[in-house]
Amino acid sequence: MSYSTIFVGMDVHKDSFTLCCYLPETDKAWGTQKIAPDTNLVIRYLESARRYCDLNADVVCGYEAGCLGYSLYRELTSAGVNCVILAPSTMPLEAGKSA
Repeated sequence: MSYSTIFVGMDVHKDSFTLCCYLPETDKAWGTQKIAPDTNLVIRYLESARRYCDLNADVVCGYEAGCLGYSLYRELTSAGVNCVILAPSTMPLEAGKSA
């Protein structure tokens, strides 16, 4: 199957990052992985997700604003990755509900 966009959520902390993919076409999350806090490992994860799903799929990743500030965002966007920083107030507490 061909996928148009792979969304990757990142839970980022000083000591580790946890990454997870979401495909709107299947409404499924998959590929949860905990990695060391290293931008190159994030990029490798994103490349792997694209190989698994569809090399032509767009990848959009995001993380909640916090301890890393804009450093991860700057590193990913300079590597050509579409990354967004999410305001904590926009994060849903439950499915379908925002803070």
